[in-house]
Formats: sequence, C-alpha cells, structure tokens
Amino acid sequence: MAPECLPGLSFRLGPSGGTGGFFFDDDSREPSEIAKIVVHFGDYIDGVQIGWADATVAHHGSCNGPTVGEFDIFCQNGEKLRAIDGSIGANPGDGGPYVTSIRFHTETKSSQLFGKQSASAFIYQVPGEFRDYSIVGFFGRAGKYLDSIGPLVRIISAAG
Repeated sequence: MAPECLPGLSFRLGPSGGTGGFFFDDDSREPSEIAKIVVHFGDYIDGVQIGWADATVAHHGSCNGPTVGEFDIFCQNGEKLRAIDGSIGANPGDGGPYVTSIRFHTETKSSQLFGKQSASAFIYQVPGEFRDYSIVGFFGRAGKYLDSIGPLVRIISAAG
C-alpha cells in the first residue's frame, strides 16, 4: 500500500472542469461525514451547499440557479458518500467550461442527476482495494457557476 493511502489519511481526486472562478477547498476543516448536499442549478451547476454531521456548512458557487435539489445522506446510520459523477460543458459564447451536471452516490443509493448532462463526463470513486472510505469534502473553483469540482477522500481502512 502506498504511504499516501494509509488509513486515516485524506487525498484529492481531480478536479474536473474549468479554471475560472475562485479556488475552494474543504480540506482545512476537521473531517466529519457529509450529511446533506443542496445543489442550485439551471444550464450549469450554479453552486453546491455541503452540510456535515457536525452541523457546519460550506457554500461553493452561487445560489442563483432556477432549480434547487437536495440529497440527504443518513450518516447517523453509517451511510457514507462514496462517489460522484457528472459532466462538464459550455454554451457558445458563455465562457467555461463549467460543471453542467452532478450526481452523488452512497453505498446504497444515488441522488437524482442535478443539471443537464453533456458529452464530457467524469466519475470519481475509490478503487476496490479500499473497503472503507468516504468523501469528506470537495475542492475546485467556483464563481457565478461551479467551474470545477473534485472530492476529498478519507481512507478509513484498506482491504485486508
């Protein structure tokens, strides 16, 4: 097992998307399980709000999208966020690329697809040699829209 993947350590995957907006990183907070995600979207993902089990909240991007969707993760029952997927794109003359769609996955369920899927897809999940891990936050770039996103993953234990 590589030293950077030892149990208890966190690492980043990605990000996927463009280089506009301002950098954000949830890595500076004490790790806690993600309990709820709120997504604001229209033609693009305008922003995401992350709520952790310890009642802290972070906003990435704007809350101006015409549609708002929620995904509750029942972390008090041991449910963990395990993967995200989505797509990247831009309309002609609109700048970008931006995140156009995103979906979240736990061990037992998936959120709806938030936004509009485009041709440039991404997926982030941890290889099978790690049996216990969770996504504990995100990093990327955001401004008017969510320009890019990648997960922060914490390894709890490796397959033995």
